[in-house]
Amino acid sequence: MNLFAIRKHVDVVLHPIVATIAKLPLHANQWTLIGAIVGLIGGVVFFYGYWWAGFALLIGRGLIDHIDGFKARNYNQRSTFGAVMDDVSDRWVLGVMFAGGCLNLSFDYPHVLIVLGFGITGALTNVIVKLSIYAESQQDIFRDKGKIGHPVDVVGLFGSAEFIIYYGAGAFFTALLHDPRPMLAGCWAVAIMSHVSLFQRMFFAWKRYRKVDPTMLAIHQEKDIANKQAKAS
Repeated sequence: MNLFAIRKHVDVVLHPIVATIAKLPLHANQWTLIGAIVGLIGGVVFFYGYWWAGFALLIGRGLIDHIDGFKARNYNQRSTFGAVMDDVSDRWVLGVMFAGGCLNLSFDYPHVLIVLGFGITGALTNVIVKLSIYAESQQDIFRDKGKIGHPVDVVGLFGSAEFIIYYGAGAFFTALLHDPRPMLAGCWAVAIMSHVSLFQRMFFAWKRYRKVDPTMLAIHQEKDIANKQAKAS
């Protein structure tokens, strides 16, 4: 299970702040764009080793990620493009911020370049396996207030919220202690946990779908549609 499973409880805590900021005359997609810009600045700040500023931008960008969703849901600004933009921005921002910190540490710890590649690969493959499960098991897809969902969403120990915890804790303690090692540990945590999450999602897919024949599933769906049409006529 990841923090996605308890997001509703987190949303309740953040609701007063998010609701107040969401009153600003900005469209949900504009908030998403602002979040991407904040993430880009954060990546540059991390690269130059301004850990307190980087930590603040990481947390701020996480808050913006809540604001754009709240704005879309509650101000009738939902759109398919907005959902795609939000997902792409999410992954891009975390990648840029992660790269910034790793590249800074690589001057003292050259092996971090390997950690960077390992972490980016794990995070990207996590997204790919999730999208692949969405595409291949559409019978399990649901929508909650317009947002597409699937049981795999709560599988795995790595997601956007976990990234903020692992990476953010590293930045916080590096800034506090003036020691790069906590940040190094945070980078390793992202790289390792993204792969742990990947294996968990693959196990989920194996356990849930290994006996599902997509051809037979399509046939059953066609029969259901035909039966519904027959009853309607």
